[in-house]
Amino acid sequence: MDEKTKVTKLVLRYKDAIQTQDEEAFRALWCDQEGNTLISVTKRFEGTERITKDFLMGSIHALYESIDLIVHDIDVRLITDDTAVVVFEYHTECIRRETKEPYGIQGLETQAAIKENGEWKLAHVHYSK
Repeated sequence: MDEKTKVTKLVLRYKDAIQTQDEEAFRALWCDQEGNTLISVTKRFEGTERITKDFLMGSIHALYESIDLIVHDIDVRLITDDTAVVVFEYHTECIRRETKEPYGIQGLETQAAIKENGEWKLAHVHYSK
């Protein structure tokens, strides 16, 4: 399997972890560096623990009883043998936890990935609406 395919699989595992709201699967996607960052549409989260607790569980899980993250046109760009940048379009189909009403957003997402111990891991994610 080539490196672009491996990075694409990382993006798809990220999508699945968001949809299932699985803390352990989500946490396992991130590299061991201290500087991991996720920038949502409205907030910045620093470090894998804060990203997992505050973004995945505090924002996604707290607000939505279900979320379907749909990704389109994944473009993987290998910067070096162990660094990649990914850009793709996304949209969400959600059900709000409190009101049971449908909700969704769409935009672009950028992910930076590094190869750590032979496996591609996330170092940075940035959503834009």
